[in-house]
Formats: sequence, C-alpha cells, structure tokens
Amino acid sequence: IFNHANMKVLYKDRVCLIGKNGSGKSTLIKSIINNSNSNINLGTNIKIGYIPQEITFEKDETIYSLARRYFKGEESHLRSALYKFMFVGENIFKKISKLSGGEKVRLKLFCLMQDEVNFLILDEPTNHIDITTREILEDTLNEYEGTILFVSHDRYFINKVATKIVSIENNKLYEYVGNYDDYKYCIKV
Repeated sequence: IFNHANMKVLYKDRVCLIGKNGSGKSTLIKSIINNSNSNINLGTNIKIGYIPQEITFEKDETIYSLARRYFKGEESHLRSALYKFMFVGENIFKKISKLSGGEKVRLKLFCLMQDEVNFLILDEPTNHIDITTREILEDTLNEYEGTILFVSHDRYFINKVATKIVSIENNKLYEYVGNYDDYKYCIKV
C-alpha cells in the first residue's frame, strides 16, 4: 500500500494517523497489531492494547465480573477504579450486552489499563461516544505512561491528545510534530 514509507513511534509518543478514507490507516494499524509485515519492527517487551471502532466482548457478563478478572487488588480499590470510569453503584452489575457505545469504550479502556499494556492503538475512539466518555478517554490517555497510536478525524480530540501527526498522502507517510493545529499551520506554510 505504501511507497518508501517510514514512521518511527517512540516510547510515550502520542501519534495520530490521519488520511482520507481508503488511504490505508486501518490496514497499517492491523499490520502493526498482527505484526504481519516484515517491514514493521516492534521493540522488545511491547504489549499492545487495541480499541477497535466496534467493540465486542467474548461473552456476555456483567461489568463487575469482567473488571474483577482484570483488576488485581481489593474490592474497595476495584470499585474506586471503576468509579473513575463512571461505573458506579448498581451500574457495575449491568450486562455488557446492554452497554452503550461509550460505556463499551470506557470498559475496554478500563480493562486495558489493568492489563498493563504499554502501546495503545485506537481506531476512531471518539465515534459513537458521549461527552462524559470523551472526557474520561482524554484524561486517561493524557495520564497514560505508555505509547499511543490512534486514528481519528476528530480535530478537538487530536488537539487534546496528539504530540505527533502522521499523514498518509499519495501512499506516503509524512510526520509533523505537534497536534492538529500545528499540523494545519505546517501545511499552510
């Protein structure tokens, strides 16, 4: 898909991958996740966590039962951790199949944070989410100690999270330091 393309993602980078529909963003992400291309070199000890556009869970259980499998610690600490993701009171016993898109994003993010992944890959994470989930997502990602690669068309979200933009144009990758506003300024000059 790409011609002479090169991209370097370093520890703690927050890279937003942008480009027109059909430019290869999802293909590139899937190649990284599956490590299916010999031209992609992942560092040692990389533990990838992925949030796809459409989130599904293996089985229909409650928020609490899933969270319990991922969380290592006391009951009170689990409830406090769930509270940060807006799962409170009896809500934690809600079936996963009954969750909204935003709740699924929050639950998936909660599980990944407990699983100690060090490289988060997100594909259009702000699609189909409410304002509360967006704020939790932004805060969690900005506090996250690992590396983030994400695809988004949401300029506000990109400005809040990205430290680097990689634009796919004519089967090539172009890197820009900064957020979306910095990128727009660079391409105008």
